[in-house]
Order: sequence, then structure tokens, then C-alpha cells
Amino acid sequence: MLAWIGRRRWVLLPVLVLAITAPLRVLAAPSNTIDLRVDVSDIDRNIQRVHERIPVKAGPLTLLYPQWIPGNHAPTGPINQIAGLTLRAGDHRLPWRRDAVNMYAFHVEVPEGASTLDLEFQYFSPTASNQGRIATTPQMLSLQWHRVLMYPQGRAAREIAIRPAVRLPAGWSYASALEGAQREGDELRFDVTTLETLVDAPLYTGQYLRSFALDANAKAPVRLNAIADAPELLEAKPEVLAAHKALVAQADHVFGARPYDHYDFLLAVSSQFSGIGLEHQQSSENGQAAGYLLGESPFVDNDLLAHEYVHAWNGKFRRPQPSATRDYNTPMRNDLLWLYEGQTQYWAWVLSARSGLRTREQTLAVLAMVAAAAEHRAGRVWRNLQDTGNEGIIEFNDAPQAWENWQRAYDFYDEGSLLWLDVDARLRELSRNRRSLDDFARAFFASPGGLQPVSTYAEADIVAALARLEPGEDWQQFLRSRLDAHAGYFGSALARAGWKLEYTSTPNAAVSDAESAHQMHDFSYSLGLRVAQADGRLDQVLWDSPAWRAGLARDMQIIAINDAAWSAQRLQRAVSAAQRDRTPIRLMVRRGDAFRSVTIDYHDGIRQPHLLRIPGTPDRLAAILKAR
Repeated sequence: MLAWIGRRRWVLLPVLVLAITAPLRVLAAPSNTIDLRVDVSDIDRNIQRVHERIPVKAGPLTLLYPQWIPGNHAPTGPINQIAGLTLRAGDHRLPWRRDAVNMYAFHVEVPEGASTLDLEFQYFSPTASNQGRIATTPQMLSLQWHRVLMYPQGRAAREIAIRPAVRLPAGWSYASALEGAQREGDELRFDVTTLETLVDAPLYTGQYLRSFALDANAKAPVRLNAIADAPELLEAKPEVLAAHKALVAQADHVFGARPYDHYDFLLAVSSQFSGIGLEHQQSSENGQAAGYLLGESPFVDNDLLAHEYVHAWNGKFRRPQPSATRDYNTPMRNDLLWLYEGQTQYWAWVLSARSGLRTREQTLAVLAMVAAAAEHRAGRVWRNLQDTGNEGIIEFNDAPQAWENWQRAYDFYDEGSLLWLDVDARLRELSRNRRSLDDFARAFFASPGGLQPVSTYAEADIVAALARLEPGEDWQQFLRSRLDAHAGYFGSALARAGWKLEYTSTPNAAVSDAESAHQMHDFSYSLGLRVAQADGRLDQVLWDSPAWRAGLARDMQIIAINDAAWSAQRLQRAVSAAQRDRTPIRLMVRRGDAFRSVTIDYHDGIRQPHLLRIPGTPDRLAAILKAR
């Protein structure tokens, strides 16, 4: 189709909106259809203007602003970022009242004779990161529909018909999995759909957009739609595209039939647009560094698209029963995120290796970094892995933690992936390598193909599926002994795969990659701190580490090291010197306007995590990472 790139020229793109070639699922427009129009053209001020026309009957009505957002696992609906709410019936403005307890509910009395209600408000897309995620820049924006609508209380999201339309910035192109688009100038109108489908189909639009076919000839085609700060950032290297095509193929080997009619990766490659990874049934939202398509971004982040793609099976098609709520204001429960997110992260790590998004050496470095972080999670003594599934609800404001490794954060992702490494290695061990987690995934997430209703599961279903593969193991006990544990099991998990975690002075490539990406220097496994390279500000202090015992805390600033001015290289040399001559490391630190001297009594040198083979054991990890 023809698409406008930039503001001055037309070019032929491979297909920007999948709905042009995909079979349409068009709903008839029932009399109770909500008309929604969103104007996102004010990119200078990041204001998105909303107008809804809602069919109503006379009497009391409660309108809800979405609070519990699928994939966020928390009540994160940004109600603090809306204003200007106005309700009208015909020419009459109606008073509304916010619920005294539920801040997301608005009550109004619809007068006799009124059949429609006109609703207007503005959504303010953050202009700075301290307001929230940056999703609007001068070159691009993402439209998440849950931010720009309200809906009547009382019906399930799948039962509410809605006809969406959007006004884009002048001349911008767009991509979305939403079907039935008609464009007139900068106005887009879509077919009538359900509220559930709409919220699950965000729209990316930008001045510079390019679409790449990853598997265009399949019955369920897959495309990568990228927006960028500049057109040259969309000149994807062939090897980068080849790895993404391989990702789709390798996922087929694991999961079998695709649980969608078509799939759109929505990708922002930008230094301004905030990073994101959010799953949807027929698309995903992804934010990566500006050089991602050029092969110039940190490899530690190269599993993001794999993670969100796996969610098409795990989390969207098959979903934990406590997370499958009927609308966006019914509280979710996060009991099974260790499978929803933990196994998804495991497959993201595995598929990144199998597809070539990471090399084998990079994959091993990442696993060593993940295992080391889990091993140093001091907070496990009071908070188990199961409870970390509630972190999103606890940490709904997404504020940084002062003592992350003691408080524990979203550990059900990475530590959850280690749990499933343990399960995979155990299946291979018990079956003498005849069965693996690949067999579990193909059976548990099996789809007849094409877009399907959500299929829910409980913990008993997970246990039963494992038991069908290897009935001799008590899988309930195996899982619970790790989920409820207050001690680490990662050494035995790695050993079962044929490897062990050790610490040496040799740099870990994944740690170095993360240091460069975040402009930090990581002394987590020696001094027990992570520090900004530029100004010596502490980003993390590990609980009960040498730095902690010396009285250091996050956000203090190192001014001097052994009577010399701060530099990351000087601190590294001081750690090595303390090992050699056994003298303590002396720091001058600042907190606010207060300065003080600190002594760290540490003498074990630089320690970086690495995986080493255990001689004489089966290398099950090599089999896990081998491309199918």
C-alpha cells in the first residue's frame, strides 16, 4: 500500500496495516455501539483529545476509566493524567460525581428522553519521564486505547461494541493489528469491534515508519513495524532481520500452531521514546535503543521481542484463571505469574539463542548474570518467589527501591526463568533426553490455529501437564519447594544442566554491556554496589554486602577514593589494590549537604559471574540452546 513517509514524499511500503490483507472480523454496528474519536495530532503539547458518544437509558449510570490493564499485572490506569471531563445529553451539560471510594468510577444521572451521552476529556501524554513513560515525541507516538476512553459499568469488555476513530499528526504513517481501517487524509476510522479487542490492539504512528515481512506467506502472517527518530535508523541490517525471521520460525517449533490470524510487532527504535514491552494477542509494543535495527544496541536487551511474542501463546491465548477478568476494573490476582512471565522469560532467553538474536557466548553471559543476581537476593530469607508475583500491585507507582535485593522486585521474571530451566533439565534427566520443556509447551499451549477465545488454567493444570510427560516425579512438590523456598536452588539447577556459577576477575560480557548501556559501573559481587560512572552516585547497594556494612546507601555520592577524586577506574584499581596489600578502601561520600568518610574492609578483589562446565556431566544446556 502507499504510505506517507515524513512530510514530503510518498513511497511504496510492504504493508503498513495488516488489516489490508488479513480476513476482516467485522462486527455489525448494534444500536448500543459506542463511538470513540481520539485526536492525537497535538504533538507539540502532547495532548490527546477524546470524544465518546455512548448509548444510554434514563436513570443512574456509572462510567469507568480502565484501572487494571492486561499485561501490567497492576492497577496502573493513568487516571492522574486526564482532565477536562465533560458530560452532555444533547445541549445539556450534566453534573457528574466521582465515587467516594473508587477513584476510577464516575456517576451521572441520565435525564428522561436522552438516548446518547457525549463525553469529552483530555489525556496528557507525559512530557518528561518523571510524569510517566514518554510515549509521544516530535517524531512518533503510541496510542494505547485504555488511556483514552471510559465505558459503562455492568457489561464484560467483550460484550461492549465500539467504533474507534483517530486523527493522526499531519502526514504520519501508522501500524496496528486493529482491523478494517479506512483513511481519509489524517483521519482513520476502524470497523466496529469489541472493547476487549480495541484495548488489545494499540496503534503506533510516526513521521518515519517502515514495515518488514517476517513471514508474509504464512496463513497467519507476521510483520515487524518500526518507527524511528530518523529514517536512517530504519535501514535494518540483513542479519538483524534474519534473526527476527528465525525467531518466528523457532517459536513455531516450540509452540506449534499460531494462536492469531496475523501478528504485528510494533517497535519504536528511539533515544527519546521510553522503553516498553507489552503483550497483546495479535501484536506487541516494544521500545528499543535507536541502533537496534542496525545491530548497535545492547545485546542484554535482545530478548525483548522474543518475550512479548511468546506471550501470544503464554498469557494471551492461555491465561491464568485469576488474571482473566471480565473488564478493566475488576482486580486481577497474580498467583501464577511464575508461569505467565517466568516461563515466557525462559523461552525468550532460549529463543534468542536459537534464532541468533544472541550468540551462544552472549547467552551464557546473560544466564551467569541472572543466576548471580538471584544468588545475591538477600530478601529471599523473608520473601519467597511466589510472593514477588504481587510486586506490580505493591509497586504500582513504579518508584525505584532503596534496597532492591532485600525488598525484592519483579523476580518472577528472571528467577522464574531459572525455575523453568530447572524443570527443563529435570525433564531431560528423567527421560534420558527424550522429553523436555519443548514438549510441555507444545502440549500446554496447543492452539487449533487462528484467533481463539482465551483458554484459562490453574496450578493443577500445570502440574498435570508435567505429570503426563514424566509421571514418576512429584511435580507439585518440585514446583512448590522452589516457589515457597527461602533458600536458593540455582546451583543445583545449573548443575543439572551441566554447568556451575563461579566468580573471577575476568569481565562478564553481559555485565559490561549493561554497564555501557546504563552508564553505570557494577561492583555488585565485590563491594556490593552499583555506581554511576559520571558522578559517583550510588544506584544500588546490596543488603549485608561490604558496602552496606560500611554504612553506604542508594543515592549517596562518592566524592573521593583513597584521598583522590572520584572515577570508576580509580575505584576498580582500589578494589584490586585492597586484595593485594590488604588495606581497607577509604571513601569520601556525600549525602545532601553532609560529607563523611567511609571505610570498606573488603579484600577479595574484582568478582564477575561466569558459567563453567562441570567435567563429566551431560551438557543439557547445549541441547536446550540448539536451534530446531
